[in-house]
Amino acid sequence: MLRTFYGVLIALVVFLFSCGGGQKVRQAQSVVDSPDIHYQRGKDLFDRGNISDAQFEFEQAKSLDDKYAPAYEGLAQVSLEKGNLEEAKKYSDKSLDLDGKWVLARVVRARIKAGQGDSEGAIKEAKKAIKNVPDSSVPDKKRANVEAHLALGDIYRTAEMYQDAQSTFQQVLEIDRLNMKADKAIKELANYQSAIAGQRPELKKIASQKEVTRSDVAVLFALELPLEKIFREAPQGQAIGFRPPEENVMGSRDSQEEAENLPEDVPADHWAKSFIKEVLEKGAMETMPDGKFHPDDYVNRAEFARLMEKFMVRYWNDREMETKFFGTPSPFSDVNNTSPVFNAIMVVSTRNLIPGNDDGTFRPLDGVHGTDALNIIRKLKADL
Repeated sequence: MLRTFYGVLIALVVFLFSCGGGQKVRQAQSVVDSPDIHYQRGKDLFDRGNISDAQFEFEQAKSLDDKYAPAYEGLAQVSLEKGNLEEAKKYSDKSLDLDGKWVLARVVRARIKAGQGDSEGAIKEAKKAIKNVPDSSVPDKKRANVEAHLALGDIYRTAEMYQDAQSTFQQVLEIDRLNMKADKAIKELANYQSAIAGQRPELKKIASQKEVTRSDVAVLFALELPLEKIFREAPQGQAIGFRPPEENVMGSRDSQEEAENLPEDVPADHWAKSFIKEVLEKGAMETMPDGKFHPDDYVNRAEFARLMEKFMVRYWNDREMETKFFGTPSPFSDVNNTSPVFNAIMVVSTRNLIPGNDDGTFRPLDGVHGTDALNIIRKLKADL
């Protein structure tokens, strides 16, 4: 009886081992339900920015063949996009263990090194990937070459090696003259260099941020715009007004002078306190309807447009600017001409401060990149 039990147990262990530790692959449900089809679909979705659906496709490829190296490379890219460097490394290593010539896994590995702050190692890895493309097992050599060069360009840009980055992105266009990613990268690089030219180190750091916060905007306004000259007095209905003391402070003059009248979500030790205080006192910015400043909230394009409009109205003392475009048709498919932000958007877009997009949209709810914020303020200062 005991012998039979052990025999069954051994057979079960052998079965599980043969199935990859219990991770049994599934049977294809169609002739087009294949690892290659799912992988290519995943790559296309990833390029469109549809990360969750791309992950699903890579998982489908893996479920059909758990030794299919491209699936792990795709999952590594997804993990990298999500900021999980450890998981990305695990998947890229797995891909190369299964197929040492799957060069796209090396491209991901280069990006991982860059994310870890190892720019030198990342550059070497990306260059190695480019060199190995011709002898790789990747069927589409042109696409692999493009991906490797794009990665190297991004790594150069992160390392602030801008001339090398621009040259590398230009090489992508030589390989694929219609590559939108390279074209966009070159334009972004030019905008970035324009934004940081002559800027103090602190503002250069803002330029690298994907989105700016209300605190960042307060800093930019206080440092870059002539608030003292334009906003001599805060407008009526200002957010910071007189608040009677809650206790008798007779004989406590010093503590009264030190008391700071700031929104409750801007503590005394907040890093941007003095900047926020200035823009509120001058009326260049206001608190939100709940009475708070929300210093860490990201600013969208519509809100930034209203801030720009407000500044221009005060600078030129032109109240008609606030209603100039009421009743006119909207040129943007995603901005109705009855929207409260319509006039502000038209003011900034017609002056090319915050232009619309090539597809006829303004994308009012999109965040404002640090590079764009600096260039917008630079353009505004040039018009003053």
